[in-house]
Amino acid sequence: MPRKKRNRPRKPPRRLREEIVLLFCLLLIFLCGSILVGPTLLSNPQKEIENVYIYQRMVNTSNISELLAQKNINLGESAKIKALLRDSLPAGNYLKSFDITLNKLTVTYDLTEASGSTQESYDEFWTADNTEQIIMYNTAALFVLVRNLEVVEINVTGYNFPTCIFTAEQAASIFKLETLSQIDTSVEWQQALIMQGVYDAETRAAFFEIYPLERPGGAI
Repeated sequence: MPRKKRNRPRKPPRRLREEIVLLFCLLLIFLCGSILVGPTLLSNPQKEIENVYIYQRMVNTSNISELLAQKNINLGESAKIKALLRDSLPAGNYLKSFDITLNKLTVTYDLTEASGSTQESYDEFWTADNTEQIIMYNTAALFVLVRNLEVVEINVTGYNFPTCIFTAEQAASIFKLETLSQIDTSVEWQQALIMQGVYDAETRAAFFEIYPLERPGGAI
């Protein structure tokens, strides 16, 4: 009786085998990448929330109406001063303390437990550009919004630049405070103080010519 031949399974064509191997390698790379990058991706939502919160404390146009509603605060009204610095002006989440002495207001920013931030975020926030904008904006806004204020001193803890101290007379020569004090709309405030002030290279140069802001070594 003749012996039957066993039907062996045919091998796939060589090209098909190469494609299968390549696909397997790609899947393996993707799997390894997911394991390594997964934790970072999962942490991104919190990072995004933190970044949005930080942006809200920079100089921007989102709360100008709220700011203008606080005109004519008396320097002696410490609760209102605190609310202005913490809730309405840029960098409020890093407000450490403020002190009122006669007609002078001293403001100090630092990484505090109340800020809910990290050292990394603090350093990212106080870039040279953002620091200049905040100091300019807050100085001008405080002189416009707070009555009886003659001197503003701003300190940012952890950096090499000096304390910034401006008198009302110096600020007036840069920002035209009398004109700013008459502004009642967000559009006018944005144009006069932000576009023609904080964001204007000549105005910024004139402001820091009075009190140079130097940070040669970055964060300490």
